[in-house]
Amino acid sequence: MIVLKAKNIGFCFGVKRAINMVLKEAGDSRQKVYTMGPIIHNPQMVNILKEKGITPVDDVLGINDGVVVFRTHGIKKDEEESIKRKGLRSIDTTCPFVKRVRKHALYLKNNGYKVVIIGDKNHPEVKSVLSYLDNDGIVLQEPLAIEAKKIGVVSQTTLDKGTFVNIVRELARNAHELRIFNTICESTEVRQKEAVDLAGKVDMMLVVGGKNSANTSKLCKVVQTVQPRVYQIETADEINPEWFRGLQNVGITAGASTPDLIIDSVERRVKNF
Repeated sequence: MIVLKAKNIGFCFGVKRAINMVLKEAGDSRQKVYTMGPIIHNPQMVNILKEKGITPVDDVLGINDGVVVFRTHGIKKDEEESIKRKGLRSIDTTCPFVKRVRKHALYLKNNGYKVVIIGDKNHPEVKSVLSYLDNDGIVLQEPLAIEAKKIGVVSQTTLDKGTFVNIVRELARNAHELRIFNTICESTEVRQKEAVDLAGKVDMMLVVGGKNSANTSKLCKVVQTVQPRVYQIETADEINPEWFRGLQNVGITAGASTPDLIIDSVERRVKNF
């Protein structure tokens, strides 16, 4: 079996930065280390961190001491305020590109625009940005016209550009003034383009990453536009040998929160067929 792997694969800058920060804190500190939610959307990596004493929590109510880590996706405004009121020490691993979304969204709101966040309303990144707008914003996942004279647009960092363009085009129909900040992460765009190019050269694609990872799911979506035979898996144990019957080659790409050790394990398993 010939295996072709995307060039940009594994941890992106923001994830690598966050993991390094939290591991350093766990190694240096004698206090308990908590993360607000899973620090990244990869269950296997979260479990590795748990073994090192880094515990994800859903809220700060039960935390009275220790160090609280802001997840890469950002946390909600009220959560940050609660952590400060409790006097807990915190470490902010929020991805700088996510913070850029928040910065642009606040700028738009403060300048009289109705802020539209293009993305998944249930994603923690979108929830975080919306909370810093005091929930005064609109989240769109598909094209929809809205009634507002001044519309300002930002995007979830892991969105695909096709969705972004389609929604912006629809918003432009009624808006008297439209201000757009394309806040899709450059790494996301590069990975999606590479995945599409690779999918056109192989008989099947494997996309490796957490089932709860938005950027991994988007990789699957864009790959399917050129290669319908695509499977998203979290680990090598999910691979079914029947998928490869009659095939000569397979492409592998991975989400931005997928550790190299899992990617390498998948590659080894496939090469053994």
